[in-house]
Amino acid sequence: MSSNTGVDFNKIHLFVKAGQDGRSQGACPFCQTVFLQLLVKAKTNNFNFDVLTINLDNPPKEFKELSLKPPVLLHGSSKLLDANAENNAVILSDVDEIAEYLDQSYPNTLLVQDKTNARSVCLNVFSKFSHFIRDVATKSTSLEAELEKIDSFLKELYNNDLNEVKFMNGTDQMNLVDCYLLPKLQHIRIAGESIKQFKIPNRFKFLWKYLKVSYETDLFYKSCPPDREIICHWSKSFLSQKHLLQIIQEAPYKTLSVHDEIKI
Repeated sequence: MSSNTGVDFNKIHLFVKAGQDGRSQGACPFCQTVFLQLLVKAKTNNFNFDVLTINLDNPPKEFKELSLKPPVLLHGSSKLLDANAENNAVILSDVDEIAEYLDQSYPNTLLVQDKTNARSVCLNVFSKFSHFIRDVATKSTSLEAELEKIDSFLKELYNNDLNEVKFMNGTDQMNLVDCYLLPKLQHIRIAGESIKQFKIPNRFKFLWKYLKVSYETDLFYKSCPPDREIICHWSKSFLSQKHLLQIIQEAPYKTLSVHDEIKI
């Protein structure tokens, strides 16, 4: 069904945090997680979706009335899309609930499966990073320990063979664990190096190979925000407006390669 304004209510709409310019995609890792979910599902299921940015400093009235915060998945008729429409859409903002809904609606390529128990390995890495970059933790020791867990998990999963490394479920297909983990690793890499001069250690070769494999997919390329957005996301609270403006004015470059000195 479509409205007189041309809105396609059969299409899935993903609302994500806008970037510093109020229009482009921002650097919310949970928004990228859902963006990745949709890209994974769309490769093997017949549906269309679009991605709409929400300026959190000036969100639409309808968005505020629903007390929503990106990421938000909307499927169906809603006044968020057309002021004259009926409100009977599915509206979800929990990342796990969104994955379950997508699996139920589009059963090809299941997102919610974790035969390798990979999710338990990744549970704490982002909280350790948050503590480190916000100076709650003064050293990177705890963060490195969590990164080492992921590296060791991949090493065991792929029988110590770097050439075989693909994704966290032991296959060449992303699932929910990858959709969760990859955006967070990108934030750790980009913001960690820019703000705290922290680099993911070269010795974590299996983790780096995992990143390399992911960087080479169109899914990650399409969903990943530019470096400048990631840096601003973490430094907005303590950088001057002048410095922030300089970062925003930089070209929207994405770091999607592995350093040459990392031999993988």
